[in-house]
Amino acid sequence: MLTRSRLENEPEVLHYARVLRGRLKLIAACVVLAVGVAVVYAKLAPRRYRAQAQMLVSPASSSDVALSTLPVLHSSSEPTRDSLTAVGLMTTPQIAQATVSALHLNTSARELLANVSATPIGQSNLVSLQATAGSAARAQLIANGFAQQVLATRAAAFHAGVAAELSSLRAQLAAETPAQRAADDTLGAQISELELYLHRPDPTITLAAPASLPLGPYTPRTMLAIVAGLVVGLVLGIVGALAVDVFDPRLRREEQLYELSDARVLATIPRERVTSRGGTPLLPQKLSFPAREGYRTLQTILAGRAGNGPRAILVTGTAPREGKTTTSISLATALAQGGASVILIEVDLRRPSIADALGIEPTAGTEDLVAGKVQLRDALVRVALDGAEMSVLAVRRPSPRLAELLSLAFSARLVESVKQLAQFVVIDSPPVTAVVDALPLARFVDDVVIVNRLGISQMAKLNELCELLVDYGAPTPGFVVIGGEPLAHSPYYGPVGGPRDDAAEVQPSQSARPVAEL
Repeated sequence: MLTRSRLENEPEVLHYARVLRGRLKLIAACVVLAVGVAVVYAKLAPRRYRAQAQMLVSPASSSDVALSTLPVLHSSSEPTRDSLTAVGLMTTPQIAQATVSALHLNTSARELLANVSATPIGQSNLVSLQATAGSAARAQLIANGFAQQVLATRAAAFHAGVAAELSSLRAQLAAETPAQRAADDTLGAQISELELYLHRPDPTITLAAPASLPLGPYTPRTMLAIVAGLVVGLVLGIVGALAVDVFDPRLRREEQLYELSDARVLATIPRERVTSRGGTPLLPQKLSFPAREGYRTLQTILAGRAGNGPRAILVTGTAPREGKTTTSISLATALAQGGASVILIEVDLRRPSIADALGIEPTAGTEDLVAGKVQLRDALVRVALDGAEMSVLAVRRPSPRLAELLSLAFSARLVESVKQLAQFVVIDSPPVTAVVDALPLARFVDDVVIVNRLGISQMAKLNELCELLVDYGAPTPGFVVIGGEPLAHSPYYGPVGGPRDDAAEVQPSQSARPVAEL
C-alpha cells in the first residue's frame, strides 16, 4: 500500500511509470493502430524504384592553357563548390528536354526533372545522378538516358567553344608573316591541340559508372514503415496516457487520494470477478480470499483505534454502486468475527439494500425509528453471517420524506444510544455528495470511511466530499479503494475448505426475531 511519505519521497519517474502501467491498454491500442496503418500503407502505397548513375567531375586546372578559355568546368579553391557547380550543370531543363526527346518519354521536361536528382557523393569527385520511376527498368532507362544527355549536351557546348576558339586562332595565324611563324609557332601548337578536342567529349564531366537495374523498390519499405509505426504508436500512446491521466475526471490510482486531504488509504480491495445482481451488495461469502483479507485489514486498523470504548464508524461515498454497502456488511462481519459485539445500521432511506442482501424481513426498520414509532432495541434483528453474529437495523421500505428527519439532534441521540449497546457500530450511509441526509451523523461518529472505486469515482466529487466533511467538523476520513489489483499470496495462507455452501451464507437467528439484549 502506498503511503503519503512514500508518495512525497517518490522519484517523479516512478510516478510516470505507474501512470503508464495503468494505461497499458491505451498504449497498446495506439501501437496496434499505428503499426496497422503502417502495414496498410506498405501494402497499398505504389512501388517506386531508384536507379543511380555516377558521374566523374574533373575540373580543369587554371594552369591548363588550352582549356582556360573553353566552356568547361574550371577548378576553384573549394572542391565542394566545384561539385555543386557540376550538379547545377547536370540538372537543367535543356538536358531534361533532350532526354524526353531521346527516350520518347510520355512526360514533360518539368515532370522529368521532379524525378531526377544529382547529389555529390561525400568528399569525392563523384556525383550521383538518380532517377525514380514506377518500375525498375524505367528507372534504369531514365538514369542512363539522362546521363548520356548530360554528356551529349556538355560535348556539344565543348565542341562549339573549341570551334570558336579555333576560328579565332586560325585568323590570328593567317595574319602573321612567314618570318613570324618561323620565329614563334605557339599559335600552330595551340591550333593542333584544339583540333584534337573536336573529336573528344567534355573532359571535366564524364560517366564513371552507368546505372544498374534496381533489385527492389526503395519505397515503401515495409520493415521501416513497421518500425516507424511502432515508434509513432508508442509516442502517441505515452503522450495520450499522460494527457488522459491529467484530464481524466475519474479516480485511477490510489496515490491520487493523497492529493485531496490528509486522510490515508485504510485498505485496498481487489477487483472482483463475481458481480452482483441488480446492484445487490456482495456478501462476504461471495468475495474472493484477497478481498476478504482486504476487509480484515480494514477491521484491524479500525479496531486498533477503539481502545477500550465503543466506536461508531460511518461508511459513505460519492455515488451509488461504488461498493459502499458491500464494505459496510463486510466490515461489520469482520469486526464480529473478531469477537466484538457489532451493530450494522442502514440510514439510506432512499435506496436501501441491506434487508434484501441479508434476506431478512424486519418488523420495524430505520424509518420507523426516525419517525419515533419504535425503540432502538425493538428494531434490531439478530443475524448470523459467515460464522459470526451481529445485530442489524435495516430499512424496510424507501422513505425519502423521512430522510429529512435525520437532524443533528436525532443523529446525536442515535449514535449515543447505539454505542451503549455494542462495541462497534457500522453505519451504512447514502452518498453524501448526492444527498446530505446522513451528513449530521458524520459529526458524532468516531471514524468516517469513504469508499471509492477505481475508474468510477469522480475526483471532483471526492474532493467535494472531503471538504464537506472538514467543514462539518467530521473526523478525518479514511479511504477504502475498490478495484485495485489483488495482492499475491502464498497458497499456504489461502482459504481453507473451499467454497462455502450458499445455503448457509446468511442465517437470521430464529426467523429474524428482534434482539432483546446484545
